[in-house]
Parts: sequence; structure tokens; C-alpha cells
Amino acid sequence: MTLSSLLTSTVIIPFVAAQVQHFYSNPVLAPPTFVVETNNFALTDKGYIFVSPFQDAQPSPLIYDSNGTLIWDGAALVTPHNAHDFTVCEYNQVPHLCFVDAVQENGYARGSGLFLDNTYTPVLTVTSGNNQPELDQHEFFVKENGNTVLVTIYKQIPFDASPWGIANVSWLSIGIFQEIDLYNLKVLFEWQTIDHVQVNQSFVLPGTTDISGNGSSAATAWDYFHINSVDKDANGDYLVSGRHVKTIYKVSGKDGSIIWQLGGKSSDFTMDYEFNFQHNARFRDNDSTTTTTTISLYDNGSDDSPPPAGQAQAGYGAYSSGIVAVVDHTTMNSTLLERYISPGHQLSDSQGDLQFLPNGNKFMGMGAIPVAVEFTDNSTGNGEVVFYGHMANDGSIVQSYRNYKFPWSAQPSSSPDLFVYAETCDATPVYYASWNGATEVAQWTFVHGSGTSSNFSTVGTVPKAGFETNATFPGTSLNTYSIAMALDANGNVLSISAPTLAFVPASSVTGCTAENCGPTLDYTTAANQTCTTLSKRRQMHHWDRPSRLKSFAA
Repeated sequence: MTLSSLLTSTVIIPFVAAQVQHFYSNPVLAPPTFVVETNNFALTDKGYIFVSPFQDAQPSPLIYDSNGTLIWDGAALVTPHNAHDFTVCEYNQVPHLCFVDAVQENGYARGSGLFLDNTYTPVLTVTSGNNQPELDQHEFFVKENGNTVLVTIYKQIPFDASPWGIANVSWLSIGIFQEIDLYNLKVLFEWQTIDHVQVNQSFVLPGTTDISGNGSSAATAWDYFHINSVDKDANGDYLVSGRHVKTIYKVSGKDGSIIWQLGGKSSDFTMDYEFNFQHNARFRDNDSTTTTTTISLYDNGSDDSPPPAGQAQAGYGAYSSGIVAVVDHTTMNSTLLERYISPGHQLSDSQGDLQFLPNGNKFMGMGAIPVAVEFTDNSTGNGEVVFYGHMANDGSIVQSYRNYKFPWSAQPSSSPDLFVYAETCDATPVYYASWNGATEVAQWTFVHGSGTSSNFSTVGTVPKAGFETNATFPGTSLNTYSIAMALDANGNVLSISAPTLAFVPASSVTGCTAENCGPTLDYTTAANQTCTTLSKRRQMHHWDRPSRLKSFAA
């Protein structure tokens, strides 16, 4: 099936309000449901889906599998802040997770970059240098084999725009990027938009959009440029994207001068395509011996600013798309090579990205529209949509700045979580087990006993099913403590939960079934019925996990 035929044949389910998941074993988590509508497993690249929703959702870096099953919810690390640009990155020669943990401002953010190891333990925090404001959300791109990171910063400065015919502007928001050494946290390179791009290059005038600012104060400074991505090539030069100037710049890594600019009001190239309010510009070749450069970008097509006089909004672009293009430094032409369009034909007015996957596929996140799409390579015009999923739908304000796909393997430093429920003291208990972030669990074994390892006996083993596995074993009666053991595919014990007492609802608790009392009940405070072998309330007991883990694995 070709891309064009798929676009006409795929039926996109009408969007409704975002749905939130709840888990009995880990009730503090509230991730949005990730709905997968298309998943051609034979053609998709391998890996997990990385998103970081905010607005109308609990802000969190999230990992899902290709079926939409939650793998990890990192809300505890960022709430009430937002997480942005959540990726797998290299540090100390091994894969880590990295993202920007930030307080959201109007169109930008203030925060720092975090690195987590494969136990989800923070190992490094990156802040801006040179006495600049805190890091912004738009870029946190690890480069140079894990030795440096590219970051963006928004800074407000006093400014008089009247020489350019723009009245009533006394404050300007400028874009800054820095390249920072990850081992000594020193700034290796810094570039500021105002030193190289004049304000008359902007397409977004003061007070015209919800993030433009009117320029009357530092809090409402005019965001004339809106820096939103930075990349670096093997020659040490940079690729910078400015949304509000609709331009991509190649910047010299030696002196910061602009080598060439593509798009906008002063493009150096004749183009057979156009882009508007773009994001996520990336170098796609690094051959300094050729006369061309291949780049990719996410073309939003529009934003919420008024279109130019006499130009309909549709003229900005009927829908958003991923673009691959080549610029020829000899002919000064730029040619469209590939375009990737969501089957929903959505027009996303902000954010978004286009990722190149190892097998040649392209993975596109749609930013303000919480959609992720994977395509097979379209360089020959035969690209197909092989994955389509979303966290929320039209009418919701859930957004995810960028969406990615990466392989990832992790074993959390935390223990698995267990909740045990029985409708009455004589009923068969139901076991709910999860381990937030674990990627290698294949089975759960449940044991119970009176509280010492010698008295624990096996209740049963079941395959892992989703983020939270629930299981019942007919004929099993309640015991004092229950434990969940996480096993890999070979039956090896990876970790164990703390011993847990069952919840048995008291007569004052209504609406309970044989499985549970529903997700809205606060099981930690609701009264338990008194059973002969159970405490009157659910308890979590600390114990010597390493020694007990050895005894179970023996």
C-alpha cells in the first residue's frame, strides 16, 4: 500500500476527551491512555515510544510500548513541572534518559536538564552557563558521542524597535543556544539571535498571538525569533531553527556568523517547496566534500498568527508534515526530497518533530496534537504509515513537545508494587502487581505466608499482562502477607515487592465486587474488615529484601 492510498483509506477514529489510566498497585500514577490505531509490527522499527504530555494531563516523561502499554511513568521526578524533549541519550558511553525539567512560561520554559541511568536514578543535572537564564524546553540534544549537549535559552532584554518601524516595543525576547561540556559543565559555544538576525525578519508582530508578547514589559517581551531547535554537524557548524522568522540558519562554529539561511524573508536559496513556523531542523548528512547538505524538519504549516494580507490560512499549509530536503550550495537551489503526512491530515500549530529510525523508517510527533506516526522510507515515493497512535484527541489540550522511538532496557532501583484484594475474609484474593519502568519482566509469581521466609509458599505464576498484571488462583485463601516476585523470560527473579496485607472492605464500603472496589476508592485510608489473620488496615513492612531475594532465587 502506498502512502497516497493509505491516506485515502485509513479511517481515523473521531477524537474524544483524554482518558486517564489508574492502577491499584501504584495509585499515584495517572498517565493518559495511549490509543494505537495502526501497528504493522512487521514493518515498524523496534523500540519504545517516548512522550512527555503536559496540559490536561499529569505532566510526566512517559514510555509506552508499540501496543500502547505503559512501561514507565516519571511523574514523581517532575511534578508539578513539565518534562520536555524526552529521549534516550548517551552519557559515560552507555544509554541514559534525558529531558528538560522545567516550569512552563508563555511559549518557553525555565528549568534544567536531567540525565537518568537505567535504574531511573538521576545522575547529572545540567544548567545554563555564562550567567544566562535557566534552560528552555526547546532543545536538549546530546552530541559529540555523549560529551556535550546543545541547549536553548530565552532571555528578555530592553529594546527599542522603532528604528524598524515597530512602535510601542520596549522589551524583546531573544533566543540563545549554548553547547555545554557534560563533564565539566563549561560553556563551549554561545550564540544569540539579536547579534545576527534583525527584528524585521519576524513574521509575528507584537501582540498578534498567544505567545508573541506585546513588548510592553519583561513579562510580555516580544518574541520576534522563537528559537526551537539546534543541531551540530561533523565540521563543527550549527543548524538553528527560528519559528517566528520561518527560517533555518547554518551558523559558523568558529565565529557565529550565518553561513546560509533557508526560508523566511531573506532566503539564500530558491525553493521548490515551502515551510511555515517549522520545528526540529536536523542535519542529515555530514559530508564536507560535497556541494549539498541534506536536512530534515517538521513543517507545522501554520501557527495561530494571522496569515499575510490577501493570503488564506490554508495557503500557509493545509496540514503539518515532516520534510526532508537538500540544499545545493553551488546552484543555490533547495529541493524537496521527501514529505511525510499524517493520515489524519492534522494541522498542528506548534511543536513537533521528525526522527530518523535505524531501519530507515521515520517517526513523527505532532506536538500540539498528541499524535505519533511511523512511516516506512518515502524516498522512492512508496512510504507507508505503519504506526499511528495518540494520547488524546481533538478537543483536548494535551500536548507533547516531541515524540520519539528508541530501544531501552531498564531495571528500576525501586521495588515492584503489589495490591491484594479480597471481597470478604473467606473470598479468593486478587493480586495486582506492577513494576514502574521495568522492561524485562515476563512473569509474576505470587507467594504468601505468615511473615517469615520459611513460611512463604507459592500461590501461582502468571505471564505479565500490561503495565499492571492481575491474577486470581481459585482455592487460594488469604494469608497474613503476600509478595509479588518479578521474573524474566527464563524464570530468574529480578526483584520482589514488600510483603503486603490484603484489603478487605468493611461493611461501610459500598460498591465493591469480587475484583475490587473501583479506582476512586482510597484504599490506603478506607476501613478494612477485621479478619482473623489480617491487620485492620493495609500495611507496608520494611524488611531485608536482598537476603530474602536470595532465598527465593535459590
